[in-house]
Amino acid sequence: MKLLKKVNITIGREYGSGGHAIAVKLGEKLDISVYDKNILSLASEKSGVIEAQLENEDERLSNPFFEPYIPYGIDTGSLSERLFVTQSKIIREKAAEGSCIFVGRCSDDVLREAEDCVHVYIYAPRIDRIKRIMDVEDISDSLAAEKILRKIDKQRRSYYQFYTDRKWGSTEGKDLMINSSSLGIDGCVNLILSYLYEKGYIGE
Repeated sequence: MKLLKKVNITIGREYGSGGHAIAVKLGEKLDISVYDKNILSLASEKSGVIEAQLENEDERLSNPFFEPYIPYGIDTGSLSERLFVTQSKIIREKAAEGSCIFVGRCSDDVLREAEDCVHVYIYAPRIDRIKRIMDVEDISDSLAAEKILRKIDKQRRSYYQFYTDRKWGSTEGKDLMINSSSLGIDGCVNLILSYLYEKGYIGE
């Protein structure tokens, strides 16, 4: 498969659904960059805030009940808000430069008006996500893994719904909603590739 024209792919995901692994394999297949947590190093360079501090604010709200009255785009507000603004700028810049894949960080909403975008959401049954978290994070206690799942899903839901006018995990604005448990990582990648082929973004 080879790219025939520019395309930017956003991948939203439930924690433990394998969204990152799918993005990485898809990036390898298409030979394009993937932006996930590595976007924090770019945000650190732009903001001057050390990366370790940004990691604590990534895809989470400083206070999910706080409504900011400060316009986005100026260097005020909580670190979480400033990180969102910086990441959004980076996403738009990278999307304008060429084809790439963005994981999470409200990228589907940030690029909602951009052309040549494909928006994907990856989900899976809770029990399968718990098993994957135990394997990937090397956690032996299923209850501990489920606790982490609930915490991170809640953080992502609050973050997404705070910065967008959409419900996290809804079909709105999505081109593909994929159950990773039914297809596996490789199957999900192949399904996305098939969609890109049908849409004329890639060819043999």
